[in-house]
Amino acid sequence: MPFLYEICENRKDSHKFVQINGFEGSARELVVPDSIEGYEVEAIGNHAFSGRNDIESVVLPAAVKTLYGFAFHNCRKLKKISLFDSIDDYYDGVCRQCDSLSDIEIRIERGWYEVIRNFLADNDKTLRFLIKRDEHTSCLVFPEYVYDFSENPMARTIQFSIGGSGMIYRECVDRKSVNYREYDKLFEKAVIDGNAVSEDIAISRVLFPYELSEGYKEKYESFIKKNSRSIIIRLVEDIENNETDVALDKGELSSMNLIKKLIPYFVEESVDFAVKLAAEKGLTLLSAALIGCEKPPAGSSFTFEF
Repeated sequence: MPFLYEICENRKDSHKFVQINGFEGSARELVVPDSIEGYEVEAIGNHAFSGRNDIESVVLPAAVKTLYGFAFHNCRKLKKISLFDSIDDYYDGVCRQCDSLSDIEIRIERGWYEVIRNFLADNDKTLRFLIKRDEHTSCLVFPEYVYDFSENPMARTIQFSIGGSGMIYRECVDRKSVNYREYDKLFEKAVIDGNAVSEDIAISRVLFPYELSEGYKEKYESFIKKNSRSIIIRLVEDIENNETDVALDKGELSSMNLIKKLIPYFVEESVDFAVKLAAEKGLTLLSAALIGCEKPPAGSSFTFEF
């Protein structure tokens, strides 16, 4: 891939590094190399990929330490970013107006969660984080929030408020940790926001139960069971809309994998419904995975493969 770059010199210790400033041509999956010409790629420049309409996913190496302003601004099709906790400097607007951005996958190697806070502060939409540290994996969904302004003519003032649970969910992350217990305590507020986001929160915590206490585990599982048909319809629709990618997408958060892993938590009639819905829509890969699968007794293990 023909990257546009410059070799820079660090002001503190004078070591040389590469700053990526863009690339020529088009790319659906943008994979940034860890080095060019023998120098580590440590920075993504200002507006380096701003306004691109082709990029759907970005993978950044552990060498990257700086994301300059508006690096991926207004990349309307960008859905996923994968990176490390190596980011020391995150400038304004890195992923602003990336309306399709939904997933951030981050590898924690330094115990540094600041980059998660940065993404959450930079984007007011719903974001899902797959967080990997040592042998543990957690998945957290942060709901969106909206700013609301209303005029008070009598007082001649503009009143400001924040709608949605997204802002208080974001407060569960600090520079060095995630407060999982506080995160789980907010679930009732997410339910008020609507079924889709609350379903995704419950799914993520049940399937990736890192630091999930027993009481909240039962609450999430009960919610999934109650809303199993709604969950199935959403996941099947996503598979249908991205059918050409499903056969190749073995990602942990692909809709295909989620629906398979969730079968033990669905009520039995919902599993039958999923089989019929997949058949009606001609989703042969999903049908093959579901046909013949039976919901196991409570407490038993359940696995199946293609």
